[in-house]
Amino acid sequence: MPMRTLRTNNLYSSIVLVFLILWGTASFFVFSTFLNLGWVLLAVGLIAAYCAVTEQAGYFVLILITFYNSYFLYGLQSATELPLWLLLLILASVLGFTFFLLKQQFVSDNENSFLVLIFFLISMMEIYLSLSYWLINPLTKSLIMGVFSYLFAGYLANTHSDGVVDKKFYRYIYLAIIVLAALFFTVSWGQ
Repeated sequence: MPMRTLRTNNLYSSIVLVFLILWGTASFFVFSTFLNLGWVLLAVGLIAAYCAVTEQAGYFVLILITFYNSYFLYGLQSATELPLWLLLLILASVLGFTFFLLKQQFVSDNENSFLVLIFFLISMMEIYLSLSYWLINPLTKSLIMGVFSYLFAGYLANTHSDGVVDKKFYRYIYLAIIVLAALFFTVSWGQ
């Protein structure tokens, strides 16, 4: 099996994606009280960085960047009390840039990628905004953001060019419902 080579025209994209992954991973060492969790997420982050460099598993990279960087922003919000509009602007920049760099893996050429990007950004910013007012752990908030990013990636992966959604998308919905229910029932509310 031949080795995948790094194309020089995508070197910039790979560097930025690896930076976003490692930046989000570092937040688990800065804001988390569970050091072992940081090491596990560092290992997962290195796998995602490899996927970003070799241009594989773009959906996995998008979900992980959403999860890691939303954790960073929730930690930053609680540590520094930055204004919410600034955090939303940072989130939109990070996710928009990530989606833009990975769009050739998500959206076919005949689709309007700008509308898909705007829908993704608006929905993720709205979820982040609503979760900002919940009195739950930042890790749980970030997992919820990751689940909704997973749903969006599943929708993109299972939508045909004629707009018909494949029945496999229901698996994504069922798994998201199970994970969200588990999160809602196991979270410590108000702490």
